[in-house]
Amino acid sequence: MTTPTKALVLGAVLGCSLFALPAAAQTAAATLPDAFGQPAAAAPATRAAPPAPVSAEAPDIARAEQALRAVIASLQSRQIDYSVFSPNLAEQIRSRAAEFAPRIQQLGAVRTVEHRGQQDGADLFRVVFEKQATDWVIGFDDEDQIAALLYRPAPG
Repeated sequence: MTTPTKALVLGAVLGCSLFALPAAAQTAAATLPDAFGQPAAAAPATRAAPPAPVSAEAPDIARAEQALRAVIASLQSRQIDYSVFSPNLAEQIRSRAAEFAPRIQQLGAVRTVEHRGQQDGADLFRVVFEKQATDWVIGFDDEDQIAALLYRPAPG
C-alpha cells in the first residue's frame, strides 16, 4: 500500500510507501499518514493537551519512545529483532531491510526524541539525528507488538 504524501515508511522505495498492516491495525492506522499531511505550523497545535491526560498517558508514551529507540538502534546496527513487530509488519520489514537499514544508518546517531502527540492510538515523535530531523509514527496492536511504523523527513 503506498501513500501519496512525502511520508516515508519503512521499506520505502525512494522514500515513499507504507508497510502493509494486519487487518486489525489497518483501520486504526489508515488515518496516520494524514498526521504527516498537516502543515508544519499545525504540528504544535495537535501536540497541546491538558496536563492531566498527558500525565495519565506518560507510561504509554515512555513505552512507545523506548520501542522506537530500540527499533532505530536495531535498524542502524542491522540486528533487527523481528519478534517486536506484528507478523505482517515483520514480513514487510524483513523483505526490505537490506534497502532500508542503510538509509537509517546514513542519518547518523540519534540526538533527541520528542513526543509530538497521539492520533488513533499511535504516537508521533520527532527524532533528530546528526544529519536530519525526522517524524515517526509508532503504533501497537492488541498483542502489544508494533503494527505501524512510519517515518519521513521533518518539514521545514
